[in-house]
Amino acid sequence: MGKKLHELKAQHNKIAIQMRTLHDEIGDKKWTDEQRTQWDHLKSEIDDVATQIEREEHLRSIDQKFVEEQEKEERQKKISVDGKKENQASAFNSFLRRGLGELSNEERQALSELRAQAVGIDDKGGYTVPKEFQARIVEQMKAYGGISSVSQIITTSHGRNIEWVTADGTAEEGELVGENTATTESDTSFGVDSIGVRKLSSKIIRVSNELLQDSAIDIEGYLSRRIAERIGRAEAKFLIKGTGTGTPVQPKGLETSVNSTVQGAKAGAVDWKDLNSLIHAVDPAYRGAGNTRIAFNDNTLKVLKEAVDANNRPLWLPSIAGVAPATMLGYQYVIDQAIADIAQGKKFAYFGDFNRFIIRRVSYMTLKRLVERYAEFDQTAFLAFHRFDCILEDTSAIKGLVGK
Repeated sequence: MGKKLHELKAQHNKIAIQMRTLHDEIGDKKWTDEQRTQWDHLKSEIDDVATQIEREEHLRSIDQKFVEEQEKEERQKKISVDGKKENQASAFNSFLRRGLGELSNEERQALSELRAQAVGIDDKGGYTVPKEFQARIVEQMKAYGGISSVSQIITTSHGRNIEWVTADGTAEEGELVGENTATTESDTSFGVDSIGVRKLSSKIIRVSNELLQDSAIDIEGYLSRRIAERIGRAEAKFLIKGTGTGTPVQPKGLETSVNSTVQGAKAGAVDWKDLNSLIHAVDPAYRGAGNTRIAFNDNTLKVLKEAVDANNRPLWLPSIAGVAPATMLGYQYVIDQAIADIAQGKKFAYFGDFNRFIIRRVSYMTLKRLVERYAEFDQTAFLAFHRFDCILEDTSAIKGLVGK
């Protein structure tokens, strides 16, 4: 009989503690072959347990979705007495299933109120989605972009451009002055950039009319998952790879914004010296911030998990739930699949204070329902729009590692 999830997590913690204890006991001494063998055995064990935990959590998430859908169905069977928000949510659900033409006057009024809440939205035929629906999308989008989990996110109610001051203040400092002595001037080196909004679409999502008419199906849950998957992946890609140019104009992502880099020492590879150089390329003032991270993709993590320093000591340490996060060379890391693999001329790792990377999102998301376009297939199409932008406000806060 397989172990329960809490037992697997306890086992993971136990192995992680053993690994960290071994790491601490050896310290800065050179690792022996016996100690490496012991470490590799523990790492193999913890990797196996982590795979089991991931599988169990996936199964639990499926079960949880089923429970939530059943609870939603039961709530919909009851008479709603929860006021305007509930009316708007109910009207939106009816709009998804039946379209505007089949709504009652009360439902039309509720939808109009939803649309009136948006500022600066001019998508004809589109309706502002309820906050609860948008929250489900935003929550699910987290799975597709690791950078956004540690960046500073600002949410605005409008899509107008915002002037944003950018600077590099690492070379600036105050001065010691004597009594009755005039101070000298020191101009701040700063620029002014604009953080606007770039529009993403989910692309058209086609749904059979039979599915829409089946009241047992959580149509909002189905659409929110599809929208989150498409918009989440697209936003994550542009937050890293956006060029700041093109037609339409792309956001200026991390890859373009980070202009100070360190080059790897070996072609197509990375070792502890490369990471160490990257870390020390960032001013110490940024290395101790709460959102300081090393960022790379999962392929790079796989390589770095096997890497060792000059004393044959592993760079990677596993997490202990509720006690210590996983680290690489002593720093927490974040995985983002939009970051490049290790390759010549590619920025494949970043380090610094990601709180200085600003992501701006407009608080309203719109959804269009297209009826006639796929009528011959007896399908209804949906199209969602999301608006966002990003900016690196301090270019000295984050540095990049480039492959040789």
